Amino acid sequence: MTQNDTDPAFQQLSQRLIKDHWDFYPTAGSRIGRHEYDGRLPDLSPSQNARRVGELRQGLTELRGLDANALDQASNLSYRIMELFLRRELFIFNDLKPLENNPMRHTGYLIVSGYIRRDYAPLEDRLRSAASAMKQAPDFLDVLDRALSDTLSSHVVDMSVESYAGMARFYRVDLAQATEGVNDSEVVREFDEARETAAAALDRFVERLKPRGSNGPEGFAIGQKLYSDMLATGEGLEAPLSQIAAIGQANLEDNLARIKEVAQGISPGRSVKEIVEEIGRNHPQAQDLIPETRDMLEDIRQSLIDFDVISVPSEDRCQVIETPTYMRYAFAAMDSAGALETKARESFYYVTPVEDDWTGQQREEWLSNFNYDTLKIISIHEVYPGHFVHNLHNRYGRELPLVNRVATSYSFTEGWAHYTEQMMLETKYGEGQPRLLLTQLLEALVRNCRYMCSLRMHTEGMTLEDATRFFMDNAYMAELPARREALRGTFDPGYLNYTLGKLMILKLREDYQQEQGSAYNLKDFHDRLLSFGGPALPLLRPAMLKNAGGPAL
Repeated sequence: MTQNDTDPAFQQLSQRLIKDHWDFYPTAGSRIGRHEYDGRLPDLSPSQNARRVGELRQGLTELRGLDANALDQASNLSYRIMELFLRRELFIFNDLKPLENNPMRHTGYLIVSGYIRRDYAPLEDRLRSAASAMKQAPDFLDVLDRALSDTLSSHVVDMSVESYAGMARFYRVDLAQATEGVNDSEVVREFDEARETAAAALDRFVERLKPRGSNGPEGFAIGQKLYSDMLATGEGLEAPLSQIAAIGQANLEDNLARIKEVAQGISPGRSVKEIVEEIGRNHPQAQDLIPETRDMLEDIRQSLIDFDVISVPSEDRCQVIETPTYMRYAFAAMDSAGALETKARESFYYVTPVEDDWTGQQREEWLSNFNYDTLKIISIHEVYPGHFVHNLHNRYGRELPLVNRVATSYSFTEGWAHYTEQMMLETKYGEGQPRLLLTQLLEALVRNCRYMCSLRMHTEGMTLEDATRFFMDNAYMAELPARREALRGTFDPGYLNYTLGKLMILKLREDYQQEQGSAYNLKDFHDRLLSFGGPALPLLRPAMLKNAGGPAL
């Protein structure tokens, strides 16, 4: 088959394979901006799962029947992205099996906030879609309940109970005002009945979850084989775990040494912990956290333009709001509009507030993590030039193939956002701000700890208590946030990808700069990097480098 024949054959096949993906995961289609999938939850029953596995195997066979070498460079990259996308989904079904052991992976299907917050259609229509999804929640949860093992790690159960109970609270409390201004009483009645039906189903599911964790904390580790395969299929990274661990440990030690050096420059003779505590005390009051975050963003955005760091391809802004209750295991998060969205351009920057029932000490510990310097670094990560700007490039940059928009990797998306924290401090933006540099290093240490604790918890038998202590000892964290970070690692082994992705981007930048020589330009590197979507980073080396043979890490 010639290039002229292969290219349209691949384009046609990839379109069909992505449609198959959305047909099985309609929530993914809806959230990326294909609203014909609105109001539907996936059917994760055994018969449908078996059908999907067969579909994936057939798709891989058809894809591999094409001659990838006959494609032009851009299509060849899309081919590699598509192949890895199918392999990853097969790995999740056949090997990782989260339906059996990780209920945290399925909470996201129940999120309906996008229907309410994004104004892509009349509110009445969006409320009907949300109600339709919530009506399906009881059946969805029954399927999940039957699939789950009777014995799960108590840590995973604890976090799952918190997340699903938070979703029930979100339906009952947060969505109570969603119908304000709607005059159609039938729409209001249907929506209110659906959210209570879904909340009651969540209550029942939570009660059925609780006994599953009674056998203790063991059982969350996925083991070395699955961990290696997770990185190979998810991130395109084929490397021994011992090498990955050694690189992560070296970066941790480098950042630990650098933060001590920066601390001595700020205040000779004082410990890092003392300076961190001092920085932590300079934070917004609880009621001012959201508005002060909102005020900070515009200044950072302007700096990207003033210092020529990266193209900002739109005048769109994001809205800063409190994190929904079902996501409050995270300090902050970005919820950007879908890459294919044509009407609903609203994006949301979630910042997690203190809880009403926390003690004064817990409130202070939480807010200390939102001190003004940390808030700036988090906002760089989540908004400018991190996740939000990445999303703007995907939506408004040059025309991207569909597969590049759909098949993003964990290490690219989180690696890019984490990379920008360090990168911004290397530009004029960071000049004369040693406390901000120390804070950036502190955030890097948190991600270093995620990297090492993920590897050790899932492949070396590290306990939650050991991981909590590791965060406290190496990232200068108080016990509450340290434990929350460690808990996340029990159900999200991929959270090493923040540092893993950053290190792969830094390696790619170094190799790119060496090839470009005097023609190298930081903004050009960033714009080119983001012009491909968010694929597994090792796949990008042939697209960006003349000599792509070196290691990705």
